[in-house]
Amino acid sequence: MGRIKTVPNFLTLVRILLLPLLVVLIIKERFTAALFLFIVCAVTDFLDGYVARKFKSITSLGMLLDPVADKLLTSSTLISLAYVKLCDPYSVIAIVGREEAVTGMRAIAASRGLVIPASRGGKLKTALIMTSVVFLLSGWRALGEGLLILSAFVAIYTGAVYFYRFFKVLREE
Repeated sequence: MGRIKTVPNFLTLVRILLLPLLVVLIIKERFTAALFLFIVCAVTDFLDGYVARKFKSITSLGMLLDPVADKLLTSSTLISLAYVKLCDPYSVIAIVGREEAVTGMRAIAASRGLVIPASRGGKLKTALIMTSVVFLLSGWRALGEGLLILSAFVAIYTGAVYFYRFFKVLREE
């Protein structure tokens, strides 16, 4: 129980708890407040991993919760932005679909004792998505949409790479 109360796990939990407010702010078109809250969530996303590694406070709960919080942040934000017609819904469908597929694949891998770590491409995808959201909420729609479309292509590519690696490992078993 003591390992649950680490700073990284607290930051991850705060990010998850802020998501409903973020969604409401976007849907009510309170974009400045939503931008501020999204940046807070993005910073906690960076900080939880950094603090966990720096202070050797990596926990099983954190390894499970952090990717879930990341997917919830990107998916709920993008779906909300598409709902208020602030971005292209097709990019959102591609990104969210990829996230769900990779999450399912990772669950299958974990059930077989396999770990499929995040790749640099996956980290690039996340950075592109977060940057595109910042631009979209800031009123720079064309730039935000362009980055979101690029994010969708990177998401599809990295998703394909994850699946290729997964099936390669399965064949080697």
